[in-house]
Amino acid sequence: MAYQLVDLVEQFCKYQRNQRGRTEEGAKTYRWNLEQFLRFVRAREGRLARLTDLNGRTIQAWMDDMAAADLALSTLRCRQATLSSFCTWLVKREFLPANPVAPLDRPPHRREPPVQVPSPALMDALVRAAVARRRPRDVALFALLRFTGMRRASLAGLRVRHLDGEWGLRGVRVKGGRTQEIPVPPAVMRFLHEYVERVLAPDVGPVTPDTPLFWSKWGRRSGGKGYAPMTGKNVWRLCKVYGRQIGYPALKPHDLRHGVAVEVLTQRHDLEEVRALLGHARIDTTQLYAQIRPPQLKRAVGFYEDRAERMLSE
Repeated sequence: MAYQLVDLVEQFCKYQRNQRGRTEEGAKTYRWNLEQFLRFVRAREGRLARLTDLNGRTIQAWMDDMAAADLALSTLRCRQATLSSFCTWLVKREFLPANPVAPLDRPPHRREPPVQVPSPALMDALVRAAVARRRPRDVALFALLRFTGMRRASLAGLRVRHLDGEWGLRGVRVKGGRTQEIPVPPAVMRFLHEYVERVLAPDVGPVTPDTPLFWSKWGRRSGGKGYAPMTGKNVWRLCKVYGRQIGYPALKPHDLRHGVAVEVLTQRHDLEEVRALLGHARIDTTQLYAQIRPPQLKRAVGFYEDRAERMLSE
């Protein structure tokens, strides 16, 4: 029987979400990566991708095609890893005899420090811009990004039940389907509780523990407003809107995560604290923030300036 891969991809994504506990954004990422392979096969073969297309020759041709398009190594690794996970899932369900990705070479994994690390002043400016516009939802959202370094998918997935008094957030779904306890400054927690009472309840009706914390709303041509829970993409777009206002149009939600990491490391000098705050599974991921960047390296030899000046002026 010639199984259509599109149907199996959908089953795999549902499995990741419902049985593996992946976030909705995580499942979308799996689907997106696998759809790239389906599109490649359709363009190459002139038909929909089939189960029989999951072979070493076709997969290697896909990898070569992506490399020829100068995609980043991280992108190649991510897409190949997703396809490998998909094939492993198919092996366990006896659709495939073996994982065809396993024998292939993997693109090298190069961990590099983040390029954009916003300063504390810039992150503060983001929150203040939302305060100036009198947008309580945006203030709450950016305050969490600014003081916790949360990922946008976790932020968009917050529910009222995650709020724990003045301590912070409990049982938040994070990358990899895990849950995490996230400490939040008491002032931010007080604002969040007021936001739920004064803004969320009047806007969306009765609030239950499962009510999403952040909602998108828009005007309708027929009158009234439409409401829907925010997604990670909504958070990304909002960062762009406010980034332009504060003179940082390239700002992304993940940049704030980098900014918080560097700020906490600078203040606390403890990589393990940063790892726990960001929810990294491996400390080597956190160690990227400890690497000396060029401006810091320049300051490291600053004490030579006077001596060099005297020697070269003689």
